[in-house]
Amino acid sequence: MHQKILFFLGTFLFSCCSFSQIKKTTASPTSKVNSHIKVFDLAIASGDVTTAATALNYFITEQGSNTTYADTLAMLYMQQGAFAQCFYWANKRLDLNPENNMLLELKGICLDKLQQPKEAIEIFEKLLKKTQSPYHAYKLMELQYGIKRLSECLSTAIAAEKLTFKPEFVMTYNVGQQTGRTYLQAGVYNIHALALYDLDKKADAKVYFEKALALDSTFALAKQNLEALKSLESGAGKALQQNNQPVSSPAIKQNQN
Repeated sequence: MHQKILFFLGTFLFSCCSFSQIKKTTASPTSKVNSHIKVFDLAIASGDVTTAATALNYFITEQGSNTTYADTLAMLYMQQGAFAQCFYWANKRLDLNPENNMLLELKGICLDKLQQPKEAIEIFEKLLKKTQSPYHAYKLMELQYGIKRLSECLSTAIAAEKLTFKPEFVMTYNVGQQTGRTYLQAGVYNIHALALYDLDKKADAKVYFEKALALDSTFALAKQNLEALKSLESGAGKALQQNNQPVSSPAIKQNQN
């Protein structure tokens, strides 16, 4: 049984990495006097992420890393998909700000991208406990399911059902070469169903696929998985869809477009 739920860092499901967020957090009197920050501001205004990151590297080299511009640099590297560099700065800044949720999100996402799911799980367990965010619950479920910690995934799913989901909480996913979009809660139900199926609780899995489709009848992954489950029940033997590689994420900025 397979899961084809995908995060898109280009659209950022979580709240930490939108380009507009970077614009909001970078205004500083320093920009009036420091040439590197002037270059950074201009690059941000024009959408030039590469030049913005380069300018911040020069600025931090001169001024030191004890600045929120180091946080911004980590965000820029995330946008570029430079996960090793993002991890370096997020981890460095967490030494000074260990409870910063944005930095923890960045670190967790990077760990996942750098093929360290167990370490990423620890980060998102901490975040979920702190924030009670449905997005953190979803990402934690996705990680747990990805390494077949199925009982843990079910426990997170049960906890997630008690959280507040808003209609604007959405996520993106891939079906073949096409991109889809659905409610975050529908995505949670789909992973819940996948974990139930893998635990040989097919009747319960069917219920959760149906709950996902009750929220969004166009949710292609849940629809394909339910059809596959029905085919298995009828002896056709069709495999359910899976792809546990998040290509971008909620994330990670909360994708509430």
